[in-house]
Amino acid sequence: MFTNTVFASLPLATAAGVPYVGPYAGNETLYAGPVNHILFMTRASYSTELDALLRHVQAMGLTRVALARYDSPGGAILQKDLEEKLKAIKLAPVGVATMQLNSMQPADVVLKIIKMHPQAILLGVSGDDAVAFVRQFNQSADKFPVQFLARSLIGGHQLVVKLGSESRGIVISQVAPSPFNGETHIAREYQAALKAANAAGRKLVASYIGFDGYIAAKVMVEGLRRAGPNPGRPALAKALETMHHWDAGDFIVDYDENNHTGSKFVTVTVIGAGGHYIE
Repeated sequence: MFTNTVFASLPLATAAGVPYVGPYAGNETLYAGPVNHILFMTRASYSTELDALLRHVQAMGLTRVALARYDSPGGAILQKDLEEKLKAIKLAPVGVATMQLNSMQPADVVLKIIKMHPQAILLGVSGDDAVAFVRQFNQSADKFPVQFLARSLIGGHQLVVKLGSESRGIVISQVAPSPFNGETHIAREYQAALKAANAAGRKLVASYIGFDGYIAAKVMVEGLRRAGPNPGRPALAKALETMHHWDAGDFIVDYDENNHTGSKFVTVTVIGAGGHYIE
């Protein structure tokens, strides 16, 4: 579930005492402040992802970073976080441009960004909006070499499918190990589950987003197992809090009564030739 859906539904789950496990969101407010004892995150925060992306920017020697973001509260939070993190390394965004969610109309935003002459563009938009932005930029007569950066929620699989070779070189932070190379036990489990589902008639492909959901499901199943044969809502929440440094298969999930962050794992990937990810 994306951030707006999570913020709308979380108060209902909290009021009912229903454990809320693995939402597809990473807004820092879900991690900060007093622990919500029914909310169990399974992915690193957006802010932690941004830290990883900016380390990559520094390693590349880039100093001129622009932001394309949504005209939304979440977009404003991203801008503030970016400004603070760049200030810590004695930099500042060369500019910010905003677009409407699901508008797929980035022409004005692209024009504004191009006038900023950035070396890197942080894409604070996702899905078809991100596809439209990259395509519009690449079709611009005034385009120039630039490094696109994005957090995991952008939807890398969608970029590869819809942009084809234009997606090559986009840098994306990921909050799970590779679901493709089978280097971790949980990735091999995920691949086996996809194979079994496809043998039964499904047409599923491995993706980071799908793998994120698989990890969340595995955490929920382990919580139910620990809660016993007749798990109720409080029992499930208490059981999840016993998962101290739990190894989900070469991927650590960590909860206790004062920590529901789950994971701080982040890696940086680049979309390579043929849509393959390079870490």
